[in-house]
Order: sequence, then C-alpha cells, then structure tokens
Amino acid sequence: MLYLVDVDHCDILPDGARTPLKTYSRGSMCLISLRNGAAISVRGCFEALAFHIPSALFIELAEEAGEPRIDDLTTCRGINDQVVRNIGGALMPMFDMPDEARDTLLPHIGLALSAHLAHRYGRSPIQHLSGTGQLSPLQEKRIRAYIAANLSGGTPVDEIAEACGFSVDELCSGFLSTTGQSVSEWIASYRMSRAQSQLSRTGETIARIAEECGFPDENEFVATFTRAEGMPPAAWRLRNRH
Repeated sequence: MLYLVDVDHCDILPDGARTPLKTYSRGSMCLISLRNGAAISVRGCFEALAFHIPSALFIELAEEAGEPRIDDLTTCRGINDQVVRNIGGALMPMFDMPDEARDTLLPHIGLALSAHLAHRYGRSPIQHLSGTGQLSPLQEKRIRAYIAANLSGGTPVDEIAEACGFSVDELCSGFLSTTGQSVSEWIASYRMSRAQSQLSRTGETIARIAEECGFPDENEFVATFTRAEGMPPAAWRLRNRH
C-alpha cells in the first residue's frame, strides 16, 4: 500500500490481538505477504493505493529476464521509497482517463513496479556455490542487481547475503573468487561509478547524489570523491557535464 494521507492503523494478529497503533506518513508504503492473510484496524481517515501482485508474476518475470528466482519479498512497514512514490504519482491521473488509454499504459507501469520490487525487496531461495567455489552467472547477476537497487541504504553484507540466499561466508568467498574483488571493494567502485554518472547526466545536488549513492553524508562523499579523482565533485561535474 502507498499511503495518500497520514494514516493511523494497527495490525490484527491471527489470534485477534492487536499491535500498537502506528502512524504511517503520506508517501510511505507497506509491503506485506498475504499468504497467511492480513488484517488491520484503522483509526480515522484512510486513503491509499493498494497493489496486489501474485507471487507467480515474480517467477514469470525472473524466467523471462533470465534472472534468479524470487522466492519472497521483504516485509516493510511505513518506509519511504521514491520509486514507488513516483509510480503512484503516475497512476493517480489515470483514474480519470478513458478505459482504452488507461489499459494501454497500466501494463507498463505494473511491469516497472514489479521489477523494482523484485530487485529491491526480493528474496532468493537458499543458494549454493558451484564445486569450484564460484558463483553462477545468474547468482552473480542477482547479487549485483540487489546492490544496485539498494545502494542508498548502505548495503550491509549480511543483508545482501540474506536477500540473495547465501550465508555471509559463502557470499564473500564466492564473490571474491568469481570477480577478483571483495563485496565491499565492488560496492565502493560501483558507488563512484554511479556518482559520476549522476554528476555528468543530471542536475541533482551534491547532497542528493551522496544520499542516492549510499555515502553517509555529503562531506564524506566530497572527501572520498576528491581522493579518488583529484578534484571535488562540483569541479569534476563542470569538466564532464554531458
């Protein structure tokens, strides 16, 4: 659910007990599984966009894209996700569109939403390394996709391992054996590459780019970038703007 107004509600557990009431702010979202059912008790006004996505769709998407299977999604409550918020904003005007126009656009928006959820919140079944101790191409692709989709969140190794179906030790050894880099080295390199792309192709502020690329703050980004490139990001942008 993507909340369109501030909402107060609590979960109703299977035994009828209720969790503490929580405020979910406008623009935040909840992502939950309906496998065992779900119920909430709402206090006051409730306005939200509700998306129901069958699990089979994620299996189909993975097969068509040649990507590792997604077994489940992380349960999230009241988090801010700019992509989901933007998709919600694109959907709202469609309620007033003629049916023919809406039906043409909806599949594309639904595909974009499902792909984003799979990459950012997807959980793969238990994985194992090959006999050589390396990752398969699909396993490596899933790990890289998860890191890319969650870069702004800091991407701790234990979270990457859990999402991609590995133990931390297997993930680290398999990634190093396959790529020649540790997970942390690859993330650091990818952060810089993403930051350079943002600097050269967008008008985003330095602070915003630092946040999107997973740096702790703007000062840390500027210091890291300057050490790597020999100049601060603002000066690099002036020389490399596309």
